[in-house]
Amino acid sequence: MFKKFMAKLGMGGAKVDLVLDQSDFTLGDEVRGQLVIQGGNVEQKVNQIDIQLYLSIYKDGQEYTKMIESIPIIGAFTIEANERKVLPFTYVLPNNLLLSTSQISYYFVTHLDIAGAVDHKDRDYIAIHPTRELQNILDAFGQLGFIEKHDSREFNGYVQEFELAPTSLFRGTVEEVEFVVGLESNGIRLFLEVDLYSFTGEKEIFREVWLDQSMLQDVDQLRNYFEQILNEIVQDPRSYFYLQPYGGKAKYAALAAGALGGIAVGLIAAEVIDEIGDFLEDDDDDDDDGGFGFDFFGDDDD
Repeated sequence: MFKKFMAKLGMGGAKVDLVLDQSDFTLGDEVRGQLVIQGGNVEQKVNQIDIQLYLSIYKDGQEYTKMIESIPIIGAFTIEANERKVLPFTYVLPNNLLLSTSQISYYFVTHLDIAGAVDHKDRDYIAIHPTRELQNILDAFGQLGFIEKHDSREFNGYVQEFELAPTSLFRGTVEEVEFVVGLESNGIRLFLEVDLYSFTGEKEIFREVWLDQSMLQDVDQLRNYFEQILNEIVQDPRSYFYLQPYGGKAKYAALAAGALGGIAVGLIAAEVIDEIGDFLEDDDDDDDDGGFGFDFFGDDDD
């Protein structure tokens, strides 16, 4: 009787442990592992076991958490005293998640719902890294002397922006290169913003770039292509539209509406965007006119 009473309080009761094969993944990877349920000192009834994937964003001393998905594992069953059950676990990560950074993290919470007793939970962190194709893009810029800035991969409330600073070849002419990534079935679409130094102030040049799968596999080819694009912009910026800085969130509104026709890195569900948008500090409140004058997403009528 005493053992049953203690088990209800969570002491000597059943426990659960999610054991993953690995903790590092890329977008769209399959997570594999085992769910280990260990019986306690007495027989107990389990209502269910489910696993939730959580996103955590840490900014300005505050933490925002949001459940991305709840994964049901098993319904009601009885776990005998000292019994050990092992269940397989597989889960395919969505393609539209933010990449992990020092401020952005992910973890699974495994919830063992025990009837009439204190539930047991287990937390396991994972990291989500760029796909090989996206890493090749970053490596190609790296060959041109660009490095990611300390605030690169920040989430602006809609998508994750990559920010690169020149260290050699384009230093003195290009202040920075920013881009957003659109993942499509047959390639990647980059939305580039190139900030140029100018006597009259900074100029922002916008260009949409399509990269097919064959190019994405070849870092040298990507490097040459990006070098050509940057040289064209530097040598003849008047051929491109450029604007004074405007609200960062406004220019990505079309992404949130699905204008890409694909999946943007960091473009998560609309309800998540709304909630995170309230949490994140909006640095663009003074640019609330709603317009940005340039069809950054290429959906003009031809």
